[in-house]
Amino acid sequence: MKTNISLSAAPFGVIGVVGHAGCGHANSHLGFIQDDSGGLSAVLGLLREATGLSLEIAECNVHTGLEDAYFQVKTVSGGEGIGTARRGITASEARLASHCVGKQAVCSQAIAVDCFGRVLGQGAMEVPVALQTAIANAALDSFVKAFSDQFIIKEEDLEGNCGKILGTVLDIHGVPVSVMALSNATIGGIGPNEDIEGNVNLYGKKDLSEKLHLDRIPSFVIEGKVCAEPLSSVIKEPTFLIRAFPGDDNTVAVKALLKAAQSLGLSVEYRPELLGRSDTAMEDLTRQQGRKIIEFGERLSKASTAQEKVRIAAELNEFCSQELGGITFMSNDVHKVMGGVGCIPGTSAVMSLFISREQLQKQVLPTLESEDVKNYDRIICAAVGYLNENLGQANEELIAAQEKYGMI
Repeated sequence: MKTNISLSAAPFGVIGVVGHAGCGHANSHLGFIQDDSGGLSAVLGLLREATGLSLEIAECNVHTGLEDAYFQVKTVSGGEGIGTARRGITASEARLASHCVGKQAVCSQAIAVDCFGRVLGQGAMEVPVALQTAIANAALDSFVKAFSDQFIIKEEDLEGNCGKILGTVLDIHGVPVSVMALSNATIGGIGPNEDIEGNVNLYGKKDLSEKLHLDRIPSFVIEGKVCAEPLSSVIKEPTFLIRAFPGDDNTVAVKALLKAAQSLGLSVEYRPELLGRSDTAMEDLTRQQGRKIIEFGERLSKASTAQEKVRIAAELNEFCSQELGGITFMSNDVHKVMGGVGCIPGTSAVMSLFISREQLQKQVLPTLESEDVKNYDRIICAAVGYLNENLGQANEELIAAQEKYGMI
């Protein structure tokens, strides 16, 4: 990617870009499956372009055993990250994890999958999630170690979490852009808890969001690589999906992303019906899934044969490791205001990369690739220019939505 991008002297931007990795958030309900590191990977791509910094993993040190098991990942640029595994790490798992050495710590979930074959959340596969956590945190730490006067790093400051939050300002085509990258990660690798994903300005993100004005400027929230409806059953090629609900989000930012992707010849769609807020959606789904678990328990309590018991246990395991990802990632009260990807009302348009059901059948998992990161960043950089030309209109939408939600 060649573009006019550099570290900025401005204290904050007029446009925001935010991306996260939900460590372990590989699945959600209704068959939703993803590489949830796309946002962080895209932002890391921008930061590498601005600084020239290498994120090559130099070491993967492992404390094996049942007690206090962890991965410590170090980059050649001095970044360090830790990820713990609740049920321990074996010597064999340590050898598998060593495969990450030499890779750029950009696509954290893809690297964990490359080492362990796949990733599941909700405590199903804590070791790959712990490695992903260490990789993501090491990448974020690298920029602070190399450019301590240009970057600010914070802890999530969310009970049970151990992710990092990185902030700075970039000049993209001469426009000051507030940039935030974060890892949402849980202690023990049991993830996900993503109460501060997207541009949610709570807990450890609050002060940094205020400093960078990310709570009050039109922004692009970058999400992962996904196979899900309503798109994956109808597309034939990887397609960027733009989401923003009129009145709740920012449709001017949508137009900027759409125009950027189209100008680059990349497949893109906007679905305005998505991301509408609901006062009870998360509460209702949580109750529904809780009842499903009760049904599993009732079936198991009546089972008498080993065949029945093992089948029910397998179904329960699948349900917990996949479907429950639709509720574990966010608290009910946060979801009510910020929606399913964590957007402050009025501020944002969300961009994800969707793959087809046909592609998923062959690959089993959506896995982020370096070319995907380049395309995300090409769109973002072009969209910054388009949005900057229409900032007045974007800010009008932002103010209207925040008035609607009683935020101003």
